[in-house]
Amino acid sequence: MAQGPSDKPNYSTSRFSMFSSENKTLMGLIVAISLFFMLIAYFLYTQYQASLDENYDKFGTMVASVVSAGGAERLESEFSPELKLKHFVDKMLEHNNDLEAIEFHDVDGNVIYENHKLTGDLKTSIPRVYSSKLMVTEGGDPQYLGSVHIKLSGKTIQNISESTRNILLVVFVCAWMLTLISVSANTYILHKHLKRLVQGVRRLSTGDFGYRIPEEDLWGELKTLAESFNDMSLRLRAYEDQNLDTITFERNKMEAVLLSIADGTIVCNMDGEVSMINHSACKHLAIESSDLMIGRNIREYVTVEGDKCFEKIIAEFEELMREHGGVLPAVFTKQLDLPGITLALLISNIQDAEGHDLGFVATTHDITREAEVDKLKTNFISNVSHELRTPVTTIKSYVDTIYNHSSELDPDTYQEFIETIHVETDRLKKMVNDILDFSRLEEAGNTLEMDYEDLTPLINLTVQSFKVIAQQKKLAITTAIESNLPKVYINGDTIERVMRNLLSNAIKYTEDGGRIRVRAEVNQAGDAVEVFVQDSGIGIAEDHLDKIFDRFFRIENEVHTVKGTGLGLHLVKTAIETHHQGEVFVESELGVGTTFGFRLFLDGPAKPSEEELVGQSSAK
Repeated sequence: MAQGPSDKPNYSTSRFSMFSSENKTLMGLIVAISLFFMLIAYFLYTQYQASLDENYDKFGTMVASVVSAGGAERLESEFSPELKLKHFVDKMLEHNNDLEAIEFHDVDGNVIYENHKLTGDLKTSIPRVYSSKLMVTEGGDPQYLGSVHIKLSGKTIQNISESTRNILLVVFVCAWMLTLISVSANTYILHKHLKRLVQGVRRLSTGDFGYRIPEEDLWGELKTLAESFNDMSLRLRAYEDQNLDTITFERNKMEAVLLSIADGTIVCNMDGEVSMINHSACKHLAIESSDLMIGRNIREYVTVEGDKCFEKIIAEFEELMREHGGVLPAVFTKQLDLPGITLALLISNIQDAEGHDLGFVATTHDITREAEVDKLKTNFISNVSHELRTPVTTIKSYVDTIYNHSSELDPDTYQEFIETIHVETDRLKKMVNDILDFSRLEEAGNTLEMDYEDLTPLINLTVQSFKVIAQQKKLAITTAIESNLPKVYINGDTIERVMRNLLSNAIKYTEDGGRIRVRAEVNQAGDAVEVFVQDSGIGIAEDHLDKIFDRFFRIENEVHTVKGTGLGLHLVKTAIETHHQGEVFVESELGVGTTFGFRLFLDGPAKPSEEELVGQSSAK
């Protein structure tokens, strides 16, 4: 669409607006100075021209009077007055450059004599005419003879006027130029110093406290201003250093606390970019260095399985924050399942004193152990329920049959039923004892009655009680007990339970026709008695060796090929290490066998003498 007249841009205005306020002020000042000098020059020139014209008129009047007097004198001459008048006029015209013409007139106005110069530049000047009367004195009375008229070219006054004008023009132009140069130079210097001050203020506004403005070439108020600025800058620098030291100290202390706590800590801004992450969080997230996460968005974290585990959690947290106006109704906690580790993730927002959101902090706590225990507890309850239900169901079934149909059973069948009930009852008793022992040994503050006892008969009796069960699987059980074993400070019932658990496990996990060997000896250091239960069973994988003593843990949990509660080995570890301050150990190789053992140290309380033992027996 064509532009109308009103649509045309005003280029003069747009160009003028390109100038800064300083340039506009300077241009206005230059225009004002120029107008001032022009007015002064014009006023002086007109005054001088008027004075010059006035003097020139006086000069013309005087010349007319002189010519009138000379002409009257010659006209009164007796001999050749006209010739003398002509000679006088020609001489006057010859010696006076401005004089262009002289005319004499009689009383009636008739020309007596006239003479005009022939000049080629009459047009360049304006001629001026002056008149005077021809007067003579006869008998003391003046007599009027006529008039004389002279014409002056005005060349002299014109030349003087032009020269004066040129001189005034040169003087005023020089003065104008010097003034403009002075104003421009002063403005430039002032602008330079002000620019220095502006630069100092900008440096100060960016936090460059202590910046100094050079004061060498400053004067007056500018120097005072620069000195005040430098003093203020130094004071701000001192104040900043003092506050910076305090803030740095507090920040370093806070970072040291956050970096050293066991729980992982991740601090993010409102966009989710990580500003700080401690070593525990890096360890939990399998990050080699915190530098790999600083400045990156927490949502971009990817596990080794390629899962952006934080993305959905952060989105849910932000959605709750929006719904509840920045105040969560409850603690925002999630469980984060990562390869090889389970984390409890706690996220809370960070706000300043005015309630503005600054970001959020995520705390990670390693609950892998707790998660495994919870899983093991679940499996334990399932296993115990299954294990308890099986013997109870079996016993109930056989008892019902005997109760209702005992007369119909032949003696062999009746004996078989009784034997089955006996076996299942022992099995049920063992599981109940395991649970009771677990509860008793795990109870805080529970202490066992301890005394010095000989391990040899305890081991032999326990092995003897398992030979019948071993013979059913055609297992060979042998013992190798060092003679004269020193007595150890133990609770006999608990150690017997330990031996029974170890032998029971050996029998369970040893195939038919295998062998089991029980050894007891003093260790090489001579400070403890060591007991070993070695089997030729299926063995234990290396990755399970550090877990088999955990409560509820069973290697066969997934397939349930071997019955049990998963408490036996945990009870062994608790009984030996917690209540006897000993040590439990295991060695195993898949397909070769397993060796469980425990170590009981000999540095118990002082053993009573035989006399004291006899005295105690008599007192009893």
